[in-house]
Amino acid sequence: MAEYAVIIPTLNEKDNILPTIERLESVLSGLDWEVVFVDDDSSDGTWQNLISIAAQNPRVRLLRRVGRRGLSSACVEGMLSTSARYLAVMDADLQHDAEILPQMFEALSSGEATVAVGSRYCDAGGIGEWDKTRANMSRLATGLASKVLLAPCSDPMSGFFALERGIIDAIADKISLSGFKILFDILTTQGIPLKVKEIPYTFCLRIHGSTKLSVATMVDFAWLLLKKLSFRLPITNFLMFCLVGLTGVLVHFCVLYTSLKIFQHSFLFSQCLAVLLAMTSNYIINNKLTFSSTKLRGKEFIKGYFLFCLACTFGALVNIAISELLYGMSFFSWFTAAATGVVAGSVINYLTSKTFVWKGV
Repeated sequence: MAEYAVIIPTLNEKDNILPTIERLESVLSGLDWEVVFVDDDSSDGTWQNLISIAAQNPRVRLLRRVGRRGLSSACVEGMLSTSARYLAVMDADLQHDAEILPQMFEALSSGEATVAVGSRYCDAGGIGEWDKTRANMSRLATGLASKVLLAPCSDPMSGFFALERGIIDAIADKISLSGFKILFDILTTQGIPLKVKEIPYTFCLRIHGSTKLSVATMVDFAWLLLKKLSFRLPITNFLMFCLVGLTGVLVHFCVLYTSLKIFQHSFLFSQCLAVLLAMTSNYIINNKLTFSSTKLRGKEFIKGYFLFCLACTFGALVNIAISELLYGMSFFSWFTAAATGVVAGSVINYLTSKTFVWKGV
């Protein structure tokens, strides 16, 4: 059994695998360690390369995931797949300075910390050659994240950290698997002993491959931050459901206006179409974000969609009936009639969804 494990999620990082392993062998010499690569079914030959390396190097392990992706979930699965006492997470793109791994593990094994963070923002740490836009975005996200931390940390957005195994065992079922900033999630989770030690490093340039940073990852972080802020309220899931509902309202009125005003369909037809598409949009977003802890996948996702539609049928009927009734009255505009219908169906939609689709949330 290895005492230390380094978890490295990968997606199309073939050219970075061997340099990463060589670097780990250099800096962790003398320690009892292993590395677990968690590959999300890369299309560039990453996992095939890892199989070949692992067949010759007993320190290298591969966990290949098929049909699912996500940085946080990959990290969690990787950590749970090893019996090592101390766990580190780092990227495979050579941007994290592996030289500080021994210091991170030492902070844990000595009892000085339960979480060791490779920080770009403390002491001699740095962001390297980032452009001004990315640097400002990082500082903004870090500033926002710091408002909800349960332990002080200058770089809660870091993807380079280490922790005691007991922490992930205790909170694996509480972490948002759809996000990409797992350290931030850990540092804002109640009920675990958090003692943070920060070790400065300078972010390096990527040599091979392309960055995985995207608009989707930014949205995931924004949503996770919002959830952490709202955890102080007793109606967290309902609040999230309502916020998703606002996006559904936008979809609803865009479809309604397009159908009614541009294509000149009847109000009843347009309203029905708007309700259906808004319902579909709400289901997809709620499944990914609001109810991420019981996220439905594969066949369960399809089944859940039909259950969602069935569970929301009463709310939809209330919506349509009220809006059609009000629209038939000369002093109600199409917008007012539709808005009233949307509001009337919202509570019904939440209660039925919570009861029949995402049970136990």
